Amino acid sequence: MCGRIAQSRAVADYLETIAWNSYSLPDALGPRYNVPPGTKPLAFHRLAGDPEATRLFWGYKPVWFKRAPVSNARLDTILDPKKSFWRGPFEHGRMLVPADGWYEWTGEKGSKQPWFIHSEGDEPIMMAAICAWRPGAEIDAEHGMAIVTDDSAGGMVDIHDRRPVVLPPALAREWADPSTTADQAHEIIAAALPSDAFRWHKVRTEVGSSKYQMPDAIKAI
Repeated sequence: MCGRIAQSRAVADYLETIAWNSYSLPDALGPRYNVPPGTKPLAFHRLAGDPEATRLFWGYKPVWFKRAPVSNARLDTILDPKKSFWRGPFEHGRMLVPADGWYEWTGEKGSKQPWFIHSEGDEPIMMAAICAWRPGAEIDAEHGMAIVTDDSAGGMVDIHDRRPVVLPPALAREWADPSTTADQAHEIIAAALPSDAFRWHKVRTEVGSSKYQMPDAIKAI
């Protein structure tokens, strides 16, 4: 899964990764080293046509949905034609969540060890995401977003059996392009970066609280 992310770079650094010039920039919040669901992380989309950098609610809860907002969208579920929950967001709400990496935990409850997972070269990553937001809608759970996740492989399974779907820059641009069809989006997802494109290390246990926002949150211990 993907339950916490780090977004510590400037917006321009993430935009440069995918060669986008955004016509709209969100209010600066400063570096965020420990971003949980239920907040409004930085997000990139073209839902109004032009590239836009903004902040959207992380978590999706349609008005009829009785449970808590869903922060991750399983790839096998969104590709299942019998599942209608994600159909609209997948076909019309594809977007990107830029990040430095994400956190996972191992161990037993009460003594869990956090890990930070990042690209092999420490470059910014682009996580595939889908949302129900449209221009003019409220920034809330009803119009929220979810990060797409898939099965882990290789050594990453020892950290967690699921991971966010991360796209290389060219495919990230295509994923967010409104002219990309659903069938093309299926092909893009299939070409996501493999598990062995990432590295991970233990980080301090204070990361367990999303209030911990110090720069050393992502540093190896």
